[in-house]
Amino acid sequence: YDHMGFIHKLTPDHFEAGGSFAAFGNSKGIFGQPPDMGFETALAPQFITLKEVVFFAYVPTNEPQESRYTKKFSNIHLGKVIHSRKTGTAYIREILQHNLTEGFLSSIIVEVIDPFGIEEVNESSCLSSSLSITQTGNVTYKLTLQPQSTISSFQDLDVEKTVVIPGYSSFMIISILDDKNALAIATMPAKVLNNMTVPKDSWFLYNFGHRNGRMWKIYAKPCNYWFQQHDDSLSLNVLKYIDLGKSHTLKVKVIPNTKGVRTLQIPLLNVIVGNPNLLEVKTEGSFDDTDSYVMKISAASKALRQGSTSLALVVWGASTECFVTTVVPTLKNSCSYLKSMHHIPSKPIPLEDWTSGIHKDSQGFNMIKTLPVNYRPPSNMGIAIPLTDNFYHADPSKPIPRNLFPKSKKSGKFKQCANASTREECNCTNDQKFSHAVAFSDCREKVPRFKFPVTQYPISLEIYSEDGHIPVEMPYLVTVTEVNRRENWKLKHSVPENVKKLKDYLEPRLDAPVYNPLGLNLSIKGSELFHFRVSVVPGVTFCNLVEEFQIYVDEVPLPFPGHTLIAVATAVVLGALIFITFMLQIRNIHPGDMFQNFMTTNKVNLSNLSINQLPYR
Repeated sequence: YDHMGFIHKLTPDHFEAGGSFAAFGNSKGIFGQPPDMGFETALAPQFITLKEVVFFAYVPTNEPQESRYTKKFSNIHLGKVIHSRKTGTAYIREILQHNLTEGFLSSIIVEVIDPFGIEEVNESSCLSSSLSITQTGNVTYKLTLQPQSTISSFQDLDVEKTVVIPGYSSFMIISILDDKNALAIATMPAKVLNNMTVPKDSWFLYNFGHRNGRMWKIYAKPCNYWFQQHDDSLSLNVLKYIDLGKSHTLKVKVIPNTKGVRTLQIPLLNVIVGNPNLLEVKTEGSFDDTDSYVMKISAASKALRQGSTSLALVVWGASTECFVTTVVPTLKNSCSYLKSMHHIPSKPIPLEDWTSGIHKDSQGFNMIKTLPVNYRPPSNMGIAIPLTDNFYHADPSKPIPRNLFPKSKKSGKFKQCANASTREECNCTNDQKFSHAVAFSDCREKVPRFKFPVTQYPISLEIYSEDGHIPVEMPYLVTVTEVNRRENWKLKHSVPENVKKLKDYLEPRLDAPVYNPLGLNLSIKGSELFHFRVSVVPGVTFCNLVEEFQIYVDEVPLPFPGHTLIAVATAVVLGALIFITFMLQIRNIHPGDMFQNFMTTNKVNLSNLSINQLPYR
């Protein structure tokens, strides 16, 4: 069944002929010739202009009350096309119902596309005479021929034909009184001049009757509009994501194909917003130079509220024969599944070099480090005392290095390799082996290698989405952490004045330093593997944008031993002083008292010696 309730027999050939998107043009490829929606009665045309005509539907006086509705126009005919069996086509623009008891109970106003054909003299001989009109009733008139030849006469075939007199009312012939007289009903009685005579060739005859087979039909309007989206997408239900504070613009063009006649009133395209409280939607429509209607729809995220809404882009005047009369894009005020943040390495390494494990710079330094099996980065307590739970290049069948101290034995947990006995059972994919995510550290075998010291390493970040790549900059702010809790690294960045207040506000609430991602540089003074996580602070995007990257610092020089020797010597001296004090205490020796007695004895002896040596003694 089609949208009108008519049944069709469909075969695969119908679909092959139309194609899935042939309906951007016409659905005849599926349903074939559209059904006739006409009804069994005669129509009387009343010309308003050459392009505007009113067709009156005739209901006979003897028509039963219960079947009169079958001879009237209804809303189903609005927007359809009326065809004459002879020639002529017009679009139905308006339906009128008349409060009358008999005669013309309904009518339609049409716009003529192709002119309707008139009757010729060889079809109706009455056309070769002048015509006089005399009123016989409220709406009935007698038409009398003023013959100028013997062959001019009314015939039975002229019943239900319409006499059209430019500038005056039309008359539908309802009966033939004799060969010179006929009874007719006026379409517009107020525009009839009683006892008027119309000269030959000044009146015309149209045939929209149905006695000898209906001479008119009503079909659905052919599809004469095409949708064209700005990205040439044929999708009828496209899905677009709008992030917090962002907007998206849809541009749709409706291209008419009406032989230069614009049949639809402005606006051609209407927009219906499903949830007007979610997004701020603005529209702008205009006609371009090709008479196409172009509409721009801009939708902007209004607040932190997430959700989705649909936009119905409806061509109200489009034919139901068109496969597409409405496009329904869906807009989601949330994070796109395709949106992610990526770290851009300062020195990219080709995939084939990652596979081989060798990529040397201009000085012959290999920039790829193959990690030892079951590797764990050092901790702040020393290289031999790893405390992180993250294994790299995991293999449950191999021994775990640096696992001598109790704290190291308690740490370290397999993730991908949990409950596996060999590395093959870990089922690591190539993507996981090259992933920087800590969740796949078990699979990570090779990491970027740098020579000590790492200074001013630029942390360059980009956001990937369906709209392309954009650098991470304001209003995005980020936090940076080392997932294995390592130190000996620091970040340097510039903080504009307008960002400083926001930074001071966020840091105590996030309990982490906040950085400006633009111009962010990293310096590392430690050795071996550093694993960093960069996160965008919440409140500027609906997405949880997180990126991780790794740096292996190698060829670290041995530290100068001077500080160690000074520390050892100081410890020895302090230990000796403590030991001597302890020994003196347990032997009840008081160095202070001994020193005092010694000084007193020496003073007495010196005094005696001086007196005895006086000369007068």
